[in-house]
Amino acid sequence: MNQFGPLICITTDSSALAHHEQVDILISRGARFIQIRTKLLDQRETLLQVEKAYHYAEQSGVVLIINDFVEIARISAISGVHLGSGDCSALDARKLLGEDAIIGSTVHNLNDAIQVSEEGVSNYVGLGPYRKSKTKHDLDPILSEKIILEIMKVLSGIPVFMIGGIELRDCDLVSHFDLAGIALCSALSGEEEYASFVPDFISQLNSVEREVA
Repeated sequence: MNQFGPLICITTDSSALAHHEQVDILISRGARFIQIRTKLLDQRETLLQVEKAYHYAEQSGVVLIINDFVEIARISAISGVHLGSGDCSALDARKLLGEDAIIGSTVHNLNDAIQVSEEGVSNYVGLGPYRKSKTKHDLDPILSEKIILEIMKVLSGIPVFMIGGIELRDCDLVSHFDLAGIALCSALSGEEEYASFVPDFISQLNSVEREVA
């Protein structure tokens, strides 16, 4: 198993719950690696959510990172940052945050994968979109199986998590593409009870890992 486990859970502005409340529930459901992703909050508001969320994460030994806001990762106690398209480079983030920080990078195409591989500083990659997502309306093109396989060759040695409209039936992607795991966002907030399916995802992913082993 990679150091992060097979599941990344990502908070969203589309939930009726505040981000720190989402983190609290995700931890109670068994999530061990959580990314806070705010698109509608400014840096000050996001920092407040991060500080509240970190209280829960620290008590539970959960890895907590922030999406986009490198400066928040620098000044807070969280573990690192996930960089999307248009954010600062992973190289710049590494210089700012140091060697111990977790830095994740987004890959939407083969060129992104080549850049991540050449930079050589990302701890993991979020690869997608696998299919259409309820939480992103400006999606990059859906990745074909052929492109995914090409990207995986380029990213050899880097943990890769598939993202984009992931459903429970997609857990087998881990073995099919030799992924580190999957990342959930829309699947969390699309339920009547927030994150109620997280234990099912964890169980299914652990089962897939045992089969591979």
